Amino acid sequence: MTTRIAQEQLTYPYCHYTDGQSHRLILRTAVTEPDRRPYVWVEAENLAFGGDVVSMWLTIEHVDGLHAVLAQASTYDESVGARRQYRAVDHTGDVLVVWPGSTWTVFEVTRQANDDEESATVRVVVLTGRLPELREALAAAAEYAQRRATGDVQEPAIVHVPKPRVLTPGEHDRAWHAVEGAAGEPGADPGTILSAVLAALNIQAPSAEDEQAASAALRGRLASGTPHRGR
Repeated sequence: MTTRIAQEQLTYPYCHYTDGQSHRLILRTAVTEPDRRPYVWVEAENLAFGGDVVSMWLTIEHVDGLHAVLAQASTYDESVGARRQYRAVDHTGDVLVVWPGSTWTVFEVTRQANDDEESATVRVVVLTGRLPELREALAAAAEYAQRRATGDVQEPAIVHVPKPRVLTPGEHDRAWHAVEGAAGEPGADPGTILSAVLAALNIQAPSAEDEQAASAALRGRLASGTPHRGR
């Protein structure tokens, strides 16, 4: 990206989706200064250690086009030749390409090389069954960005994130060995590895009821157009 935006100009995510390869897609609202132009900020991150984080700006016109393509994703037959492709290029030259399909939809964000950063690409594979949730988030983010741009809503306060707790050498060693052990088990997946690490650090994961409540709260925020204020 050659155009910069202060972190406080981005609201907290309307939506994050992490695929089976630990690649995460995040949607936020963004408003540039001083022209007060609304955007949806699309961010893709490889969660592996040292993985790339790339992002690009979707205009409201881009959002309308993407929303229409995603609404029809389940009707596309990926077995017939090349998949249909949606492509958006922002004003910095960064690119979003989406390949919709009846089973899964691929989001690819590419950062163009510039004086400060090398070119990078991150792909996130979203199960097509999750697209309705993502479409709702996309529409809500676009609507809220426009309201922010016109001054119809109060700008979000800057949220001060607490300083993370640093693991002790012993905790780090236990987590490392837990990853090694779980990753070598037959049929190991990210959930298995995460559970092993949490157990090694004596950390309890949220209950299924808590996760369901959090999902319901997110759907409520999306329906009301209210942004999430915390991670």
